Amino acid sequence: MPLEDVARLCQKCASGNPVIVLGSGASIPHGIKGMGDLGNWLCNNIEPADGEEADKWLLVKTALAAGDHLEAALEKNTIPESLVVKVVRSTWDFIAADDYGLLKEAINGGAQFQLKTMLTGLFRSTSRNIHIITTNYDRVAEYAADSGGFIHHNGFLPGYLRRAEGAESLRYRQGPHQARTVTLWKVHGSLDWFADGRGGVISLPLMGNLPEGLIPLIVTPGVSKYQRTHDEPFRSAIQGADQALKNAGAVICIGYGFRDSHIHPKLMTRCKEHNVPILVAARTLTPDAREFLRANAGNHYVALQDHVKGTMAYSRDQPDGEILEGGKFWELAALNELVGF
Repeated sequence: MPLEDVARLCQKCASGNPVIVLGSGASIPHGIKGMGDLGNWLCNNIEPADGEEADKWLLVKTALAAGDHLEAALEKNTIPESLVVKVVRSTWDFIAADDYGLLKEAINGGAQFQLKTMLTGLFRSTSRNIHIITTNYDRVAEYAADSGGFIHHNGFLPGYLRRAEGAESLRYRQGPHQARTVTLWKVHGSLDWFADGRGGVISLPLMGNLPEGLIPLIVTPGVSKYQRTHDEPFRSAIQGADQALKNAGAVICIGYGFRDSHIHPKLMTRCKEHNVPILVAARTLTPDAREFLRANAGNHYVALQDHVKGTMAYSRDQPDGEILEGGKFWELAALNELVGF
């Protein structure tokens, strides 16, 4: 498959008013550690109470040691609610430290956001609103939008003490025109979302130390995430993501493993039944991603992953892949260049 054909397939996705789906692989280049590192952190830092907590946590650690990824280990070993609280807080501490470091880099001008370059290229069209769906808790997408001079909105009103408000109910203007807006659907929550002491939902600027009484609103892997996502603000975020995918003219997936049941069904429907173009870029395509491409990606897909000689590219005409030498096109910088951003 010539590089020109790969570029054409990528450009077809970029020109189709795409929805962007970000997985953890999109944040790792910015120093946000992934699920493997998180699993090790939790194993070393969670202190379960004696009894049921200790017994259940030992089963999780054993599953991780046997090679299960974090989500699989927590799904097959249901842990008590008291232990879920510890996992949530420890996860927040772990990811927030990296995110806070990235924020300081961004303030000092040391952080470069290739997602900003992609957003800038996509906004060259007539589109005034780009939807991003992500399972990530970090604010890489927010920082990228800010650095590009775009409005970002994730379902909360502007301000310091931000209350939830449906993302689709707000419109921003710059002069006589609608502002170029990045609408974020964070289906597993965000580092700056909290439940307050009165049971309300609030979004606050990220602080070095979490004030007493605030509970992070992030959904950690495991069975409990299916329970928590029935509550706000997760329910609205998932509904917004569903609607965005329902209307998507194309999809671009960056570092996404195709493991999340909150995104997967609508993504599958849009690509398989409506045959919309999809571009998938990741260092390594997960088995779930490969299965999605094989069974559900329709006729217009291109997938890019790392190869020792450059990039392995997959398409409908090359389902087993073909090596593209001389470039790491699965990386966002090279991908942007390939598309023409």
